[in-house]
Amino acid sequence: MSAKNDILKYLKSKGHDGALQSELYNLGYSRSTIAEALEALEKEKLIVKKNIGKKAYRIWAIDEAPFPIKNTLRLGILRAVEYPHALLTAYDLREKYNVRVLVYNSALELTNALAIGKVDLACSPLITQLLYSLLMKSIKIVSGCGFAGSGLVVRGELEEGKTIASSELSTMETMLKLFLEKGGLKNIKVTYFKNPENAVRSFLSGEIDGISIWEPYLSLLKKKGFDVYHYSNYFGKYPCCALGVNLSFLDVNKDIFKEFFERFKYNTENLEKRKEEAIRLMVEVMGFEEKLVRESFGGFVYDYRLTKKQVEEMLNRFGLKVFNLEKLFLSQDF
Repeated sequence: MSAKNDILKYLKSKGHDGALQSELYNLGYSRSTIAEALEALEKEKLIVKKNIGKKAYRIWAIDEAPFPIKNTLRLGILRAVEYPHALLTAYDLREKYNVRVLVYNSALELTNALAIGKVDLACSPLITQLLYSLLMKSIKIVSGCGFAGSGLVVRGELEEGKTIASSELSTMETMLKLFLEKGGLKNIKVTYFKNPENAVRSFLSGEIDGISIWEPYLSLLKKKGFDVYHYSNYFGKYPCCALGVNLSFLDVNKDIFKEFFERFKYNTENLEKRKEEAIRLMVEVMGFEEKLVRESFGGFVYDYRLTKKQVEEMLNRFGLKVFNLEKLFLSQDF
């Protein structure tokens, strides 16, 4: 280990609270070594620090700092194949800006990170962003991102008494409950997961009977012989994830946001032309097998256009009525 590695590890453990520079002296290195390591980490754009008083600094790992950083874009996404257009856009902007792509397992954790400013832009479930934008006022929804692309996988017959796992306050939960209501199934126990990989392992081991999940996990489990119910076959093209922005990021990096969004729209409309690049990026960033990405690529409908009717239908499915819905969106043209 080195001073740089130990400092980064410590700062990551402190999360969005960061650490005083004086705390780092407890890591066992001399003050001069700490100073040299911090200077190197700043040059590598891996940390950010703020002066909080006379010769006193608070320091954060760059992926934990709860505020926007000039000329830096942190894009948060979930571990899914739903974001090829967002990934392409992030990598298109890397030559000009310090762009970082952060992969989360939990929709709640990602949207919370957006709300507190740890990520600047995020692709996470529309319903989760709606709830956070109502509660915290620090984010707004920019556009759509992915539609459909999720479903229910079960072991054996879908019947009363089953235990089914879903991510909480998400499209997965909304569509699962709607699907069960449509089928007249009332005696189903719903449990929640934060990590899709763990949920899949629990399903395969027999701990749970079913799982409401997204691509590429649907394709993975279908290949293993399990029954898959695609929600789009029952409810059409419903919105899954949306693109959201932290409002403080707009104050500091409005030009980056404009470039990102224009390029995001372009890449969405021209995704088929860049499909091979997108597949390569999803394999590289997510760690999925290439064959699985190819098989599941068409599971989502990729579109930035999102209508008021689609949003209202999603809210109705969740049992919510929101007045002045337009205030939750960046554009008033929706």
